[in-house]
Amino acid sequence: MPSESNVLGILRPMGGGDPVPLLKAELIIGRRPSCDICLDFSNVSGKHCMLRLTNQVWHVRDLGSTNGTTLNGSVIQREMSVMPDDEFGVATHMFTIDYDPGQGGASAPRVGTAEESEAASARRSLLELAGIEDPDKPKGKPKAKAPDRPSRNTAKMERPSSAPTPTPEPDFGDSLPPHVKNAPEPVVSTNDDDFFKLIEESVIDKKDKS
Repeated sequence: MPSESNVLGILRPMGGGDPVPLLKAELIIGRRPSCDICLDFSNVSGKHCMLRLTNQVWHVRDLGSTNGTTLNGSVIQREMSVMPDDEFGVATHMFTIDYDPGQGGASAPRVGTAEESEAASARRSLLELAGIEDPDKPKGKPKAKAPDRPSRNTAKMERPSSAPTPTPEPDFGDSLPPHVKNAPEPVVSTNDDDFFKLIEESVIDKKDKS
């Protein structure tokens, strides 16, 4: 029985079956008895695929099989990394690999993902053209925001309106002589005696009438 120190991972069938310990860093899976992991199924090729441990991460590569090798439901065309939560299929037989990727696996990129990098670059370019910030882009120091410029309409609304020009009054053509026009206003002066005298006369006049 292999010791735990020699086990590099556990291959677990998802449809039921015994788990298979992975004891070597490179393993051939296929229908031939000479394969490291023999799957005696009619839809499995003689040498179907290969598992390889690189930088503490397991990878799978198809070996030109008839029914293909899949990773999370997609047929692979090149070597791809297999994380513990990934599902890879040998024809129609699904498996997971139980292992600890460690520090090397936490940051190790998947093998053969040049197209994914190009797609990510194209996505960022499209987001920049649309003026949308990429949520996956690491946030750095925020740029200083340029002061807002008032629009033409706003500037036109805030412009002070000029005061209306007063309309001159019409000239009626008075024919008064100049000495009358230029004469000072008459000044009427009264005192308390005159005021009381007017009141007294008004009272006497009312008595006489009655």
